[in-house]
Amino acid sequence: MNDEDTKIKQNDTDSNAREIIANQLDSFINQTNNQNNADVASYYSKLEKEPDPLIKIPDIPTQETQKQTRPIIRTYKSDVEEMVQTNHISSINIALAENKKIAVQTQQVDVENKKILINKSILILSVILIIGGAAAFFVPKFLVSMQNKKPEQPIETVDSKPVMTADSQEKLNIKDININRVNTTLKERVDQSATSLGQIKNIFLTEGTGTEEKLITSKKFLSLIGATVPDEIQRTLKDQYMFGLHNYSGIQKFLVLKVGSFDTTFSGMLNWETNMWSDFKELFNLPSDNTNPNDLLGMQIKKFQDATFNNKDCRVVKDSSGNIIFLYSIIDDNTIVITTLPDTLKEIMERTSKARVVTQ
Repeated sequence: MNDEDTKIKQNDTDSNAREIIANQLDSFINQTNNQNNADVASYYSKLEKEPDPLIKIPDIPTQETQKQTRPIIRTYKSDVEEMVQTNHISSINIALAENKKIAVQTQQVDVENKKILINKSILILSVILIIGGAAAFFVPKFLVSMQNKKPEQPIETVDSKPVMTADSQEKLNIKDININRVNTTLKERVDQSATSLGQIKNIFLTEGTGTEEKLITSKKFLSLIGATVPDEIQRTLKDQYMFGLHNYSGIQKFLVLKVGSFDTTFSGMLNWETNMWSDFKELFNLPSDNTNPNDLLGMQIKKFQDATFNNKDCRVVKDSSGNIIFLYSIIDDNTIVITTLPDTLKEIMERTSKARVVTQ
Protein backbone atom coordinates (compact mmCIF):
# COMPACT_ATOMS: atom_id res chain seq x y z
CA MET A 1 0.00 0.00 0.00
CA ASN A 2 1.49 3.33 -1.07
CA ASP A 3 1.19 6.62 0.73
CA GLU A 4 -1.64 7.79 -1.51
CA ASP A 5 -3.83 4.78 -0.66
CA THR A 6 -3.10 5.19 3.04
CA LYS A 7 -4.09 8.83 2.88
CA ILE A 8 -7.38 7.96 1.08
CA LYS A 9 -8.20 5.30 3.71
CA GLN A 10 -7.45 7.72 6.53
CA ASN A 11 -9.71 10.35 4.94
CA ASP A 12 -12.50 7.81 4.60
CA THR A 13 -12.16 6.81 8.26
CA ASP A 14 -12.17 10.44 9.39
CA SER A 15 -15.25 11.04 7.29
CA ASN A 16 -16.97 8.08 8.93
CA ALA A 17 -16.09 9.34 12.39
CA ARG A 18 -17.36 12.81 11.60
CA GLU A 19 -20.57 11.35 10.17
CA ILE A 20 -21.14 9.32 13.34
CA ILE A 21 -20.57 12.40 15.53
CA ALA A 22 -22.92 14.48 13.34
CA ASN A 23 -25.62 11.81 13.53
CA GLN A 24 -25.20 11.64 17.31
CA LEU A 25 -25.62 15.40 17.59
CA ASP A 26 -28.70 15.31 15.34
CA SER A 27 -30.13 12.52 17.46
CA PHE A 28 -29.55 14.46 20.65
CA ILE A 29 -31.03 17.67 19.20
CA ASN A 30 -34.12 15.89 17.92
CA GLN A 31 -34.37 13.60 21.00
CA THR A 32 -34.73 10.47 18.90
CA ASN A 33 -32.52 7.35 18.82
CA ASN A 34 -30.03 7.35 21.74
CA GLN A 35 -28.24 4.22 20.49
CA ASN A 36 -25.78 6.36 18.53
CA ASN A 37 -24.43 7.72 21.84
CA ALA A 38 -23.25 4.28 22.75
CA ASP A 39 -21.78 3.79 19.25
CA VAL A 40 -19.69 6.93 19.49
CA ALA A 41 -18.48 6.12 22.99
CA SER A 42 -17.58 2.57 21.93
CA TYR A 43 -15.84 3.80 18.81
CA TYR A 44 -13.52 6.23 20.60
CA SER A 45 -12.84 3.80 23.42
CA LYS A 46 -11.65 1.21 20.92
CA LEU A 47 -9.38 3.70 19.21
CA GLU A 48 -7.78 4.61 22.53
CA LYS A 49 -7.05 0.96 23.44
CA GLU A 50 -6.05 -0.25 19.97
CA PRO A 51 -4.73 2.67 17.95
CA ASP A 52 -5.00 2.25 14.24
CA PRO A 53 -2.03 3.73 12.41
CA LEU A 54 -4.31 4.63 9.54
CA ILE A 55 -6.79 6.52 11.77
CA LYS A 56 -5.83 9.81 13.33
CA ILE A 57 -7.95 11.02 16.22
CA PRO A 58 -8.49 14.72 15.68
CA ASP A 59 -6.93 16.95 18.27
CA ILE A 60 -9.28 18.80 20.60
CA PRO A 61 -8.95 22.39 19.56
CA THR A 62 -7.79 24.92 22.12
CA GLN A 63 -9.75 28.01 23.09
CA GLU A 64 -7.45 30.13 20.95
CA THR A 65 -8.05 27.88 17.96
CA GLN A 66 -11.84 27.92 18.63
CA LYS A 67 -11.84 31.66 18.58
CA GLN A 68 -9.99 31.71 15.26
CA THR A 69 -12.17 29.03 13.60
CA ARG A 70 -15.61 30.01 15.08
CA PRO A 71 -18.10 30.38 12.24
CA ILE A 72 -19.71 33.67 11.57
CA ILE A 73 -23.27 32.15 11.46
CA ARG A 74 -24.18 30.30 14.68
CA THR A 75 -26.64 27.46 14.88
CA TYR A 76 -28.05 25.34 17.68
CA LYS A 77 -25.93 22.46 16.42
CA SER A 78 -22.74 24.53 16.47
CA ASP A 79 -23.56 25.79 19.99
CA VAL A 80 -23.92 22.22 21.25
CA GLU A 81 -20.64 21.20 19.58
CA GLU A 82 -18.93 24.17 21.19
CA MET A 83 -20.33 23.36 24.61
CA VAL A 84 -19.19 19.76 24.30
CA GLN A 85 -15.69 20.80 23.19
CA THR A 86 -15.31 23.58 25.76
CA ASN A 87 -16.58 21.76 28.82
CA HIS A 88 -15.52 18.27 27.73
CA ILE A 89 -19.08 17.01 28.22
CA SER A 90 -19.95 13.80 26.49
CA SER A 91 -23.21 13.39 24.60
CA ILE A 92 -24.13 10.58 26.97
CA ASN A 93 -24.04 12.92 29.96
CA ILE A 94 -26.13 15.45 28.06
CA ALA A 95 -28.71 12.77 27.25
CA LEU A 96 -28.81 11.64 30.89
CA ALA A 97 -29.31 15.19 32.09
CA GLU A 98 -32.09 15.74 29.59
CA ASN A 99 -33.80 12.51 30.63
CA LYS A 100 -33.56 13.57 34.27
CA LYS A 101 -35.11 16.92 33.38
CA ILE A 102 -37.96 15.19 31.56
CA ALA A 103 -38.49 12.86 34.53
CA VAL A 104 -38.70 15.84 36.91
CA GLN A 105 -41.21 17.56 34.63
CA THR A 106 -43.28 14.36 34.40
CA GLN A 107 -43.25 14.04 38.19
CA GLN A 108 -44.41 17.65 38.53
CA VAL A 109 -47.26 17.02 36.07
CA ASP A 110 -48.31 13.93 38.08
CA VAL A 111 -48.31 15.96 41.28
CA GLU A 112 -50.43 18.67 39.69
CA ASN A 113 -52.86 16.07 38.33
CA LYS A 114 -53.16 14.51 41.79
CA LYS A 115 -53.87 17.94 43.30
CA ILE A 116 -56.56 18.58 40.70
CA LEU A 117 -58.13 15.16 41.37
CA ILE A 118 -58.09 15.79 45.14
CA ASN A 119 -59.69 19.22 44.67
CA LYS A 120 -62.41 17.73 42.47
CA SER A 121 -63.09 15.02 45.05
CA ILE A 122 -63.35 17.61 47.82
CA LEU A 123 -65.71 19.73 45.70
CA ILE A 124 -67.95 16.75 44.87
CA LEU A 125 -68.03 15.66 48.52
CA SER A 126 -68.94 19.20 49.59
CA VAL A 127 -71.81 19.34 47.09
CA ILE A 128 -73.09 15.95 48.29
CA LEU A 129 -72.97 17.09 51.92
CA ILE A 130 -74.82 20.33 51.09
CA ILE A 131 -77.52 18.47 49.16
CA GLY A 132 -77.83 15.89 51.94
CA GLY A 133 -78.18 18.60 54.56
CA ALA A 134 -80.83 20.42 52.54
CA ALA A 135 -82.73 17.16 52.00
CA ALA A 136 -82.56 16.36 55.72
CA PHE A 137 -84.15 19.76 56.44
CA PHE A 138 -86.74 20.08 53.70
CA VAL A 139 -87.95 16.48 53.21
CA PRO A 140 -89.43 16.10 56.73
CA LYS A 141 -90.99 19.56 56.42
CA PHE A 142 -92.51 18.61 53.05
CA LEU A 143 -93.88 15.33 54.44
CA VAL A 144 -95.45 17.12 57.39
CA SER A 145 -97.07 19.70 55.10
CA MET A 146 -98.44 16.94 52.87
CA GLN A 147 -99.80 15.11 55.89
CA ASN A 148 -101.53 18.24 57.18
CA LYS A 149 -102.81 19.29 53.77
CA LYS A 150 -106.56 19.33 53.65
CA PRO A 151 -108.18 17.27 50.89
CA GLU A 152 -109.34 19.40 48.03
CA GLN A 153 -113.05 19.90 47.83
CA PRO A 154 -114.63 18.67 44.61
CA ILE A 155 -115.34 21.49 42.19
CA GLU A 156 -119.03 21.84 41.57
CA THR A 157 -120.07 22.40 37.99
CA VAL A 158 -123.42 23.89 39.14
CA ASP A 159 -123.82 27.08 41.15
CA SER A 160 -126.42 26.55 43.89
CA LYS A 161 -127.30 30.27 43.84
CA PRO A 162 -128.47 30.40 47.48
CA VAL A 163 -130.65 33.34 48.48
CA MET A 164 -128.40 33.93 51.50
CA THR A 165 -125.00 32.92 52.85
CA ALA A 166 -124.65 29.28 53.94
CA ASP A 167 -121.94 27.71 56.10
CA SER A 168 -122.00 24.50 54.05
CA GLN A 169 -123.91 22.93 51.22
CA GLU A 170 -124.70 19.57 49.65
CA LYS A 171 -125.82 18.65 46.15
CA LEU A 172 -128.23 15.87 45.25
CA ASN A 173 -128.85 14.87 41.65
CA ILE A 174 -132.38 13.52 41.25
CA LYS A 175 -131.08 10.74 38.98
CA ASP A 176 -129.36 9.28 42.06
CA ILE A 177 -132.40 9.19 44.32
CA ASN A 178 -135.83 7.63 44.30
CA ILE A 179 -138.24 10.23 42.94
CA ASN A 180 -141.07 8.70 44.96
CA ARG A 181 -139.08 9.15 48.19
CA VAL A 182 -137.72 12.70 47.83
CA ASN A 183 -139.16 13.81 51.19
CA THR A 184 -137.65 10.81 52.97
CA THR A 185 -134.28 11.24 51.24
CA LEU A 186 -134.05 14.95 52.08
CA LYS A 187 -135.05 14.30 55.69
CA GLU A 188 -132.33 11.62 55.99
CA ARG A 189 -129.70 13.98 54.56
CA VAL A 190 -130.73 16.64 57.06
CA ASP A 191 -130.56 14.22 59.98
CA GLN A 192 -127.10 12.98 58.87
CA SER A 193 -125.63 16.45 58.40
CA ALA A 194 -122.85 17.45 60.77
CA THR A 195 -123.20 21.16 61.57
CA SER A 196 -122.24 23.32 64.52
CA LEU A 197 -124.58 25.42 66.62
CA GLY A 198 -125.91 28.40 64.70
CA GLN A 199 -124.78 27.15 61.27
CA ILE A 200 -126.95 26.94 58.17
CA LYS A 201 -126.58 24.25 55.51
CA ASN A 202 -127.92 24.50 51.96
CA ILE A 203 -129.15 21.28 50.30
CA PHE A 204 -129.94 21.73 46.61
CA LEU A 205 -131.21 19.41 43.90
CA THR A 206 -129.97 19.16 40.30
CA GLU A 207 -130.89 17.28 37.15
CA GLY A 208 -128.94 16.24 34.07
CA THR A 209 -125.29 15.20 33.87
CA GLY A 210 -121.96 16.70 32.83
CA THR A 211 -122.26 20.06 31.15
CA GLU A 212 -126.03 19.59 30.97
CA GLU A 213 -126.42 19.46 34.76
CA LYS A 214 -128.50 22.30 36.19
CA LEU A 215 -130.52 23.32 39.23
CA ILE A 216 -134.12 22.26 39.40
CA THR A 217 -136.63 25.08 39.68
CA SER A 218 -138.71 25.90 42.74
CA LYS A 219 -141.85 24.63 40.97
CA LYS A 220 -140.21 21.25 40.32
CA PHE A 221 -138.98 21.06 43.90
CA LEU A 222 -142.50 21.68 45.27
CA SER A 223 -143.81 19.08 42.86
CA LEU A 224 -141.22 16.48 43.98
CA ILE A 225 -142.16 16.91 47.67
CA GLY A 226 -145.87 16.64 46.78
CA ALA A 227 -146.91 20.16 47.75
CA THR A 228 -150.31 21.45 46.54
CA VAL A 229 -149.38 25.05 45.75
CA PRO A 230 -152.29 27.44 44.98
CA ASP A 231 -152.47 28.98 41.51
CA GLU A 232 -151.85 32.47 42.91
CA ILE A 233 -148.43 31.32 44.16
CA GLN A 234 -147.67 29.24 41.07
CA ARG A 235 -148.17 32.23 38.76
CA THR A 236 -145.79 34.52 40.65
CA LEU A 237 -143.25 31.91 41.80
CA LYS A 238 -139.64 32.42 40.62
CA ASP A 239 -137.18 29.67 39.83
CA GLN A 240 -134.81 30.46 42.70
CA TYR A 241 -135.36 28.78 46.05
CA MET A 242 -133.36 27.44 49.01
CA PHE A 243 -133.96 24.40 51.18
CA GLY A 244 -131.79 23.58 54.16
CA LEU A 245 -131.37 23.34 57.91
CA HIS A 246 -130.52 25.61 60.81
CA ASN A 247 -128.75 24.14 63.85
CA TYR A 248 -130.52 25.87 66.74
CA SER A 249 -132.44 24.15 69.54
CA GLY A 250 -132.15 21.02 67.48
CA ILE A 251 -132.27 20.76 63.71
CA GLN A 252 -134.72 23.23 62.19
CA LYS A 253 -135.64 22.80 58.51
CA PHE A 254 -136.62 25.71 56.29
CA LEU A 255 -137.69 26.56 52.75
CA VAL A 256 -137.22 29.99 51.14
CA LEU A 257 -139.24 30.85 48.03
CA LYS A 258 -138.92 33.90 45.77
CA VAL A 259 -142.03 35.48 44.29
CA GLY A 260 -142.87 38.45 42.07
CA SER A 261 -145.87 40.14 43.73
CA PHE A 262 -146.58 40.71 47.43
CA ASP A 263 -150.34 41.25 47.06
CA THR A 264 -150.90 38.10 45.04
CA THR A 265 -148.55 36.15 47.30
CA PHE A 266 -150.35 37.16 50.51
CA SER A 267 -153.74 35.97 49.30
CA GLY A 268 -152.21 32.82 47.85
CA MET A 269 -150.52 31.93 51.16
CA LEU A 270 -153.83 32.28 53.03
CA ASN A 271 -155.35 29.78 50.62
CA TRP A 272 -152.38 27.45 51.02
CA GLU A 273 -152.88 27.19 54.80
CA THR A 274 -155.49 24.49 54.25
CA ASN A 275 -152.90 22.03 52.90
CA MET A 276 -149.60 23.48 54.07
CA TRP A 277 -149.30 21.37 57.24
CA SER A 278 -149.90 18.18 55.26
CA ASP A 279 -147.52 19.27 52.46
CA PHE A 280 -144.58 19.79 54.88
CA LYS A 281 -145.39 17.29 57.65
CA GLU A 282 -143.06 14.55 56.35
CA LEU A 283 -140.26 16.81 55.05
CA PHE A 284 -140.16 18.98 58.20
CA ASN A 285 -140.91 16.00 60.48
CA LEU A 286 -143.80 17.86 62.07
CA PRO A 287 -145.27 16.26 65.23
CA SER A 288 -148.72 14.70 65.40
CA ASP A 289 -151.22 15.88 67.99
CA ASN A 290 -152.79 12.81 69.59
CA THR A 291 -155.46 15.02 71.20
CA ASN A 292 -156.61 16.35 67.83
CA PRO A 293 -159.10 14.04 66.14
CA ASN A 294 -158.16 15.48 62.75
CA ASP A 295 -154.62 14.15 63.21
CA LEU A 296 -155.94 10.75 64.18
CA LEU A 297 -158.13 10.65 61.08
CA GLY A 298 -155.24 11.73 58.87
CA MET A 299 -156.88 14.99 57.87
CA GLN A 300 -154.03 16.96 59.52
CA ILE A 301 -155.66 20.38 59.16
CA LYS A 302 -154.02 22.92 61.41
CA LYS A 303 -155.23 26.32 62.43
CA PHE A 304 -152.82 29.20 61.76
CA GLN A 305 -152.65 32.24 64.01
CA ASP A 306 -151.26 35.73 63.60
CA ALA A 307 -147.98 36.57 65.31
CA THR A 308 -145.18 39.12 65.06
CA PHE A 309 -141.44 38.54 65.31
CA ASN A 310 -138.77 41.19 64.71
CA ASN A 311 -141.46 43.53 63.37
CA LYS A 312 -142.52 40.95 60.80
CA ASP A 313 -146.04 39.54 60.55
CA CYS A 314 -146.18 35.77 60.68
CA ARG A 315 -148.73 33.01 60.59
CA VAL A 316 -147.94 30.26 63.10
CA VAL A 317 -149.15 26.86 64.28
CA LYS A 318 -148.89 26.01 67.98
CA ASP A 319 -148.97 22.70 69.77
CA SER A 320 -151.24 21.91 72.72
CA SER A 321 -148.71 23.54 75.07
CA GLY A 322 -148.74 26.82 73.13
CA ASN A 323 -145.29 26.33 71.57
CA ILE A 324 -144.82 27.40 67.96
CA ILE A 325 -144.01 24.34 65.84
CA PHE A 326 -144.64 25.65 62.31
CA LEU A 327 -144.82 29.11 60.72
CA TYR A 328 -144.38 31.15 57.59
CA SER A 329 -143.74 34.83 56.89
CA ILE A 330 -143.48 37.10 53.87
CA ILE A 331 -140.34 38.93 55.02
CA ASP A 332 -140.17 41.31 52.03
CA ASP A 333 -142.02 41.96 48.79
CA ASN A 334 -140.38 38.98 47.10
CA THR A 335 -139.43 36.45 49.80
CA ILE A 336 -141.43 33.76 51.65
CA VAL A 337 -139.89 31.83 54.54
CA ILE A 338 -141.41 28.56 55.78
CA THR A 339 -139.80 27.02 58.89
CA THR A 340 -140.35 25.52 62.35
CA LEU A 341 -138.86 28.03 64.83
CA PRO A 342 -139.02 31.84 65.25
CA ASP A 343 -135.25 31.96 65.94
CA THR A 344 -134.60 30.29 62.58
CA LEU A 345 -136.83 32.89 60.92
CA LYS A 346 -134.81 35.61 62.61
CA GLU A 347 -131.50 34.14 61.37
CA ILE A 348 -132.80 33.86 57.81
CA MET A 349 -134.05 37.46 57.87
CA GLU A 350 -130.63 38.72 58.97
CA ARG A 351 -128.74 36.70 56.35
CA THR A 352 -131.04 37.62 53.47
CA SER A 353 -130.79 41.29 54.46
CA LYS A 354 -126.98 41.06 54.29
CA ALA A 355 -127.19 39.30 50.93
CA ARG A 356 -129.32 42.11 49.51
CA VAL A 357 -126.76 44.71 50.68
CA VAL A 358 -123.91 42.79 49.01
CA THR A 359 -125.72 42.42 45.70
CA GLN A 360 -126.62 46.09 45.64
